[in-house]
Amino acid sequence: MTTSEALQKLQHYCAYQERSPFEVKRKLGLIKLPKERHEEVIATLMEENFLDEYRFAEAFTRGKLNQKHWAPKRIRMGLQEHRIPSVTINRILNQIDPELIEKNALYLADRWFSSKTKEQLTAAMQRRGYSFEMINKAYLRVEEERKSSL
Repeated sequence: MTTSEALQKLQHYCAYQERSPFEVKRKLGLIKLPKERHEEVIATLMEENFLDEYRFAEAFTRGKLNQKHWAPKRIRMGLQEHRIPSVTINRILNQIDPELIEKNALYLADRWFSSKTKEQLTAAMQRRGYSFEMINKAYLRVEEERKSSL
């Protein structure tokens, strides 16, 4: 595969959704472009604004917060899996509104309250990065709201 073919393929890959440089490097390995051409392709993608590490990290964080209801701890792990630098991760996570995290914890606790035991709910929320204290607080609040609505 030529460099221009690889570049065109990766432009489509990056235009579809935000990608991390790590994902693009992995994709480069799959399309059998010689390793000595990888950096050139990545630099071109960055220059043409198809690839932006910070933009990827913001989109990843927004998606995990709003769709998956992950806590910052789990988002940090996900960004680290994409080899995003700690400085970037910290900068993005510091922008998250603490009220949104509490709201997400309440949402999950409420959603799973009747279908899971307290232990199952706790384990599921811990996998999403919530602290035991926040899980317990959300659980007790949902329990109280449900009792008062009877």
